[in-house]
Amino acid sequence: MLAVGSQIRYRLAALFEAHWDAFVRSTKQWIRPVVFETVRKIVACRTPALGCHLYTCPQCGRLEVVPHSCKSRFCPACGKHATDRWAARVLNDLLDVPYHHLVLAVPAHLRGVLSFNRPGTLSLLFNAATAALTQWARDQHGMRLGIVAVLHTFGGDLKWHPHLHLLVTEGGLSLDGSRWVRPYGNGWLMAHGALKKMWRYHVIRALRQAHREGQLRFPRKAAFLAEYPLFNAMLRRLYEIVWFAHIGASLCDPRFTLGYIGRYTKRAVLAEYRITYYDAEKGLVRFAYRDYAQGGKTSYKTLPVLAFIGRLIRHIPDKHFKMVRYAGLFATRWRQHYLTHARAALGQDQPVPPVAEETPAPLLPWRERRLAEGKDPLQCPICRVPLQFVRLAFGAHEPIAELFRAAGKPLRPQHPAWDTG
Repeated sequence: MLAVGSQIRYRLAALFEAHWDAFVRSTKQWIRPVVFETVRKIVACRTPALGCHLYTCPQCGRLEVVPHSCKSRFCPACGKHATDRWAARVLNDLLDVPYHHLVLAVPAHLRGVLSFNRPGTLSLLFNAATAALTQWARDQHGMRLGIVAVLHTFGGDLKWHPHLHLLVTEGGLSLDGSRWVRPYGNGWLMAHGALKKMWRYHVIRALRQAHREGQLRFPRKAAFLAEYPLFNAMLRRLYEIVWFAHIGASLCDPRFTLGYIGRYTKRAVLAEYRITYYDAEKGLVRFAYRDYAQGGKTSYKTLPVLAFIGRLIRHIPDKHFKMVRYAGLFATRWRQHYLTHARAALGQDQPVPPVAEETPAPLLPWRERRLAEGKDPLQCPICRVPLQFVRLAFGAHEPIAELFRAAGKPLRPQHPAWDTG
């Protein structure tokens, strides 16, 4: 956790609202359509633009307005709730075995190629990582690993730095499904050197194939790489260097690591509390980040606000692109089959689905979150009776701004917890 406190002083929505038009006019680069769509959603989140639910107190007539959220996975408020739900769902499927946290990165020379050819080259990283691990497990130990892979496209200072975080089982299910194989034990997964070589081999092999099939494009300043001999020469040079691959210590409880690697899969790459300074007149933004080159200490970076926006939007994922992939025992298609055999081999109980009669009626997600904070948003604070739903207000024909004012609700949200998720 960065030592900058958790108080939110500046909001990304406000920065986008104030400077987005200027950024679009000033940039010379093509802006992906998904970026325009995402920025519009973030700026409109929990404002009259998206409408609201109206509730009233049956006794005193108090009007309560519940704004609608944008539900964008890049939104700091909406994405957090989606991340929490994802982590809880994955934890429910994980086997009760030790895990290892792996980090795989590519050399800086390839980052431009990955950026210019997204999302195909980013999917290539997933395929290369899972191919390396599954091939090693199958050929060396006759087993299937359980793999959860999460893509991060950013470094601490928001530069373009695509890399993969993986949560991998320490051991796996034998290929015939009869026993659990733990080849080394004692907190050992595999040798770092072997992983680095396999990762490098599978990425370079996939890039060569993609180039031969005409799937890669190159910017004007690197147009010479469109010639396969020149592109292959660059790859041969990259084959001579050591690629980054890290295997973390054995984890008996993967919850913290899963929360960490999933933290930015469904929300903005920069938590708003990390923005420590903003000057609209000078057009400057300062944010805190953990500098791993300096031993993980907290550092600060100041950027012109337009450059800051440019760095942020590079990390908005393409529409429908999966930032989380599952392989091996956790592969979506075969998950139930493999996990049933794995739990039997480990002597673990199969998860029991809740009985329908014992399951209470589900609460609205946003109400459930507020109840967890000790406050019921659908109870009149004066009469202490449940509020009654009146209607849904949405569209240009509705006087939504007037409804916000009548209910004492600010037109721009003041607290990140108040949204309908």
